[in-house]
Amino acid sequence: MGRWQTAYRPKVTWTTWDYGGVADNLSDTDTGPKGDAAAGPTEAPEQVSAGGRGSGRGRAGMRDMLWSMLVLGVGVLVLAGLTKGCSFSPGGPSADSSAVQPVDVHGELQAGAAQVHFPLRQPRLPAGWRANSDSVDSLGPKGVDTAVRIGWLTPADHYLQVSQSNADVLDLVRSAAGLGDDVTVRPTGTELVNGTKWTVYPGIRAESSWVADLGSERLFITGNGTNDEFNTLAAATMNGQRVTAASGP
Repeated sequence: MGRWQTAYRPKVTWTTWDYGGVADNLSDTDTGPKGDAAAGPTEAPEQVSAGGRGSGRGRAGMRDMLWSMLVLGVGVLVLAGLTKGCSFSPGGPSADSSAVQPVDVHGELQAGAAQVHFPLRQPRLPAGWRANSDSVDSLGPKGVDTAVRIGWLTPADHYLQVSQSNADVLDLVRSAAGLGDDVTVRPTGTELVNGTKWTVYPGIRAESSWVADLGSERLFITGNGTNDEFNTLAAATMNGQRVTAASGP
């Protein structure tokens, strides 16, 4: 009798395990999730421009550059405003006449007269001369002398300053030229203006200084004006009106 032989073929069941959307199936050749909600939202890749940088960074860089240019522009405008009234001049200071702040010469000389014990004069200058500065300064080795100063712009926009002082002549010259007490200064000539002798000294840079010794006080002029402008201010000061201190209230 023959025997029946039955071939046993085992049944294989493929089981798929879910690890967050990735199939553990050797026959599954897909390497990434396909819209599995369990995987959660994914971040959209940054769009890259042709230059290799994200378009968002490009916009941020342009915005920063525009802000920098705006800040720089404001700084330039502020600097231009601060320097509007000044300009460089190799021969001395010059100024934009449209930016000159007027000075009450009579009022400032009255205030100065209350601080000194010598007479002051208010120069009588022709039209076109403009006072633009004033000060009362202490001079001399012990600072006991005083100089009452008024600065003027000429019609040609040159600058001259006239000082009325009881200080020594050389102290005035050194003060105007920025020299120490130990520096020797010598006159370079003289000028005669309406009968008054003015001794000429070197000033700061290429400027000149003129001084007239009137005994109880000295008149001192310095600046970068022309010889004619020095003469005009010297004569106007000598012929000026005497100024006394303002009376109290």
